[in-house]
Amino acid sequence: MCLWAICGDGRKRLLDVTRGNKESREAWLEVLRDLVSRGLRAPVLMTSDGAPGLTAALEEMFPEALRQRCLAHKVRNITGKVNDQDLAQVKADVQSAYYAANQDVALLVADAIVKKWQPIYPTAMASFLDDFEACVAYLRCPPTHAKYIRTTNLAERSIEEERRRTKTIPRFFDEKSGLKLCYAALIRASERWQRITISDFDRTRLAAVREQLHQEYLARQGKATIGVKSATKTGGTAVA
Repeated sequence: MCLWAICGDGRKRLLDVTRGNKESREAWLEVLRDLVSRGLRAPVLMTSDGAPGLTAALEEMFPEALRQRCLAHKVRNITGKVNDQDLAQVKADVQSAYYAANQDVALLVADAIVKKWQPIYPTAMASFLDDFEACVAYLRCPPTHAKYIRTTNLAERSIEEERRRTKTIPRFFDEKSGLKLCYAALIRASERWQRITISDFDRTRLAAVREQLHQEYLARQGKATIGVKSATKTGGTAVA
């Protein structure tokens, strides 16, 4: 199991590589608790596939963060339930909702898509609607970051680097030797990752999103506070 992050300065960092027999909630919680104990704070957004154990662990550890469903995995799940002759059109329609300008537009487009394809592909449309909010969560973040945060492609490429090396070895002497090779492969791959550009405006927007998420969390817990606007007189102008 591996986790990576995009830091505030745009660097892509490998956070952890851990051995696990299965991706259960308990296994992922152990990984996440270890990262938190080492100083990891709640992210603005966390992207994962649809594995229920990982989803449950992320939501339990970081209830104030946005959870993004990997769109590459999701689109494959949907199109796998569609006949070949309609596959290209259904895929294009689904992506038009997922890649909308904002969440409100995404909901409108999704409604039209369901009305169009529901009579023909009800199972595909059920998959499309399942966890839809998590599929468009990334739209609250800066648009320039979209292609980096809406899929788990970076993690998938990291795993391919590990598999390319381990498949040539019939067996490892012990658990430590296997984990050591996996870590070496992943850390070398991470050194070649290009950082993304995060402007001062992007940081301001992310800070605003983080504050909104905090207020939404308080509201869900019934702890919402009423904001009190204070003003200071400066040259006859009230600055709130």
